[in-house]
Amino acid sequence: MSIHAVLGGTGGTGSAVLRCLLSSQIPDLTINVLVRTKSKLLQAIPKLESTSSAIVNIFEAPITDEDALQACISGASTIYLCIGTNNATRNNDIAVTTATRLLAALEYSRKLQGPEYKAPVILFNRSMGLNSDIKFLPADFVKRFTQWAMWCLFEDLLKAAELYAKAEGHGLLTFITADPPAMMAANGTKVTGYKLIQRGKAAPTLNYADFGRAMVELGQRREEFGGKIVGVSATGAVRMEVFVNLQRLLLGLKTRLMPF
Repeated sequence: MSIHAVLGGTGGTGSAVLRCLLSSQIPDLTINVLVRTKSKLLQAIPKLESTSSAIVNIFEAPITDEDALQACISGASTIYLCIGTNNATRNNDIAVTTATRLLAALEYSRKLQGPEYKAPVILFNRSMGLNSDIKFLPADFVKRFTQWAMWCLFEDLLKAAELYAKAEGHGLLTFITADPPAMMAANGTKVTGYKLIQRGKAAPTLNYADFGRAMVELGQRREEFGGKIVGVSATGAVRMEVFVNLQRLLLGLKTRLMPF
């Protein structure tokens, strides 16, 4: 049995990961999903519970619910971190809170299982805006501006990444960071193409559907990408949502300029 846990299944990344898993050829697949609102998840993926391609268990609870989180990740070989926000607001600590809760749950599992404990691979959704080895096309100044405007959000991601990296050093998990550019079409299901890169140039936008597939691929290639930071670049058409992303940048800009 192969157990994959998805933490946060109602957003663009989580739902894309779920759709990819449901269409995958992973044998004897069990999918555990932790969401705050089950009805919202089933509205996004109506046939999730009735699918015959995998056993699906839905845990309706916040990340702070220790029992639900423990049950969701129990026996999981792969854990997708899809709890997050695109809004750069002050005191944002979603990534750090998720990391703290998840690491505590994994430590508890290791204590219970002892030498039988098997470290899962953790897929961490970060941002290409934090990747110094990859440049945006057509102009890298867009990346630099994004770093500045979205710093409240990025700082939380960096702190969480430090926690996971430290835990990896202690043998608790295998950590893979997935860096997407600006994400588009949160409700889209059409995959148009992507590539995994660790340095060089990347397209400035990517469909959520493609990123979901990239996350699953990275999990399947854990021996190759364990402990690494990997960018995901579009190779096909991307449905642009300029207004939505402009709103996010303006909110980040307002937060940076607003006095404490």
